[in-house]
Amino acid sequence: MEAREFLESVRDDTGAYRIESWPPVMPGRPARRVDDAVASLRVEQRTSVGFLAPVEDALYVMAGLRRLGFPASFHLGRETVPAIPPAGFYAWVECDGEVVSTSLPVKETYLEVFRA
Repeated sequence: MEAREFLESVRDDTGAYRIESWPPVMPGRPARRVDDAVASLRVEQRTSVGFLAPVEDALYVMAGLRRLGFPASFHLGRETVPAIPPAGFYAWVECDGEVVSTSLPVKETYLEVFRA
């Protein structure tokens, strides 16, 4: 629920995002694996807000993992090819340096332009 509330609080009516503070990592990392936590968050996400675009998905997963005690970080990258527009952007979540929100090879395909 906190992940949905965070997502809704940072998105305005035009679809833009204004993030003045990021959710804190709750103390006491859980004993379960991060992959299991992501799977649980995906089920909750689909039932509460449906399928999300990559940026919203990454914000949701990052907020949910932090609430569960995982040190998750949000990443935004720009496609390395083509070098000129219309290259795309993509967002993902990492935990302990590992990509946990997608199976896409984001570290090879995108140049990271923002991290939080």
